[in-house]
Amino acid sequence: MDNTKANNEQRILSLCSGIRGIEKGLDIAGLRHRAIAYVEIEAVACANLVAAMEAGHLASTPIWTNLKTFDGAPFRNKVHGIIGGYPCQPFSYAGTRKGTTDPRHLWPFIREIVRTVKPIWCFFENVPGHLTMGFDSVYKDLRSLGYTVEAGLF
Repeated sequence: MDNTKANNEQRILSLCSGIRGIEKGLDIAGLRHRAIAYVEIEAVACANLVAAMEAGHLASTPIWTNLKTFDGAPFRNKVHGIIGGYPCQPFSYAGTRKGTTDPRHLWPFIREIVRTVKPIWCFFENVPGHLTMGFDSVYKDLRSLGYTVEAGLF
């Protein structure tokens, strides 16, 4: 992928963007990045994204509101990374831990987006309970797509 920006800015696709916490972490880590699209279903989070764009704090960028129907194909070879804080409720010790039977389980859709887009890197976050429920599928899926996987509690 050609990175034409002299400042080495990484183009990212942000899934389950929320309040852009992962982006803020990338800022702290010193990774220059710019989201070229957001996928977020929560109305308040979408409104906050739009307000930040209108105030000039974010570049005007498309926002999709349904991860399950998002088509990653137009983004193939256009992003360096995919980030996301997908819903934790299916795996959280604080909930009923329904795992893959929970309707909020979005990993299969994210896996498909990663498979389609083929970014150079991915960064996802979730709760500690995910390591004991469901993470094995995430790990195996990412490995089968050719990624080296590192995980931990931070």
